[in-house]
Amino acid sequence: MTSDHAILRGIRDSSLKNVAQKVLNGQRLNIEDGLLLYTTNDLSSLGSLANHVRLRKHGLKTFYVHSRRLSYTNICYTHCQFCAFQAKPGDPRAYVLTAEDIIKDLSSDVNKGVRELHMVAGHYPKLKIDYFEDLFIKIKQKFPDIHLKVFTMVEMDYYARVSGISIEEFLDRCIAAGLESCPGGGAEIFDEEIRQKICIGKKDAEIWLNNARICHKKGLKTNCTMLYGHIEKPLHKIDHLNRLRTLQDETNGFLAYIPLAYQIEDNELGRTYPIRETTGYADLREIAVARLFLDNIPHIKAYWVMITEGLAQVALSFGANDLDGTIIQEEIAHNAGAKTPQMLTKQRLQDLISSAGYIPSERDHLYREYAQPSAAI
Repeated sequence: MTSDHAILRGIRDSSLKNVAQKVLNGQRLNIEDGLLLYTTNDLSSLGSLANHVRLRKHGLKTFYVHSRRLSYTNICYTHCQFCAFQAKPGDPRAYVLTAEDIIKDLSSDVNKGVRELHMVAGHYPKLKIDYFEDLFIKIKQKFPDIHLKVFTMVEMDYYARVSGISIEEFLDRCIAAGLESCPGGGAEIFDEEIRQKICIGKKDAEIWLNNARICHKKGLKTNCTMLYGHIEKPLHKIDHLNRLRTLQDETNGFLAYIPLAYQIEDNELGRTYPIRETTGYADLREIAVARLFLDNIPHIKAYWVMITEGLAQVALSFGANDLDGTIIQEEIAHNAGAKTPQMLTKQRLQDLISSAGYIPSERDHLYREYAQPSAAI
């Protein structure tokens, strides 16, 4: 690990000196510090500080998971301006999967050995609690060792409402059927003005945060996210991160934070505003800021699907300690223009990590490690 003196000496932006000293002393950064992280041009110093924190927390260990992405429906009655995935009833693209469809898919050779099934989907009022209970029970009966990670905070709110039951009852019944954790999507940006412009129809930020709180109280660990690179400003982003950090202080239920780069193609937001694709500079800044500001969230993911394999690899030196996973058959980001592969093999993930100078470690949803093959180390 680089010495404190060397880190301070390498800072080119003198306004970062006080923030850097806080980081090195293990002190919490405030809103003003966070804004400085978003406005400085000294990206190399941000990376150095974030890598220092990453090494302090995790050493060289870098996680990945053997995962399958699956959407049980793309029919959605919620209008998100950034989404190219949604379809309306009658659209030739529209689909709803049965439990049998999903079991057949999971039985295919490409999904052999998958440890985590990550399901998020559209908001379709014909799907109610009995659909999910049947789905989870049948999946777990056939594949008892596959971990079920399902529902954004917005999804669970929607499906509880159309089922005519409370969030608490909806989650209790889903947990009894096999639900084991929740992903972090649907957060987008918490600022209400921006939210109304990019995801009209989604519930306000407090709904997302309160549903995460309920999950954590029930023992369901979740992730958290932020969508960046659209019409947001630094103040909106640091406000978002601060709300996540505040909730984590209360519940300690977030496992990982994932910054999600907005994909510009085939969606209304990209046609309405003059938005350009995020740069590598911006993507690395998001990783570094997250690692420095979110001092109580253990893991920061570099989501290769949205920022490319190569940049995700670089992000391991900017604070990230998790490359997410194999992510077999991701649809949502690719429908919006992501140019990355539809999946990576475990070997490819191991190679990306080890060639960057880090140690690959296959994990489960709680970051418990599986025995690693010696060739991967």
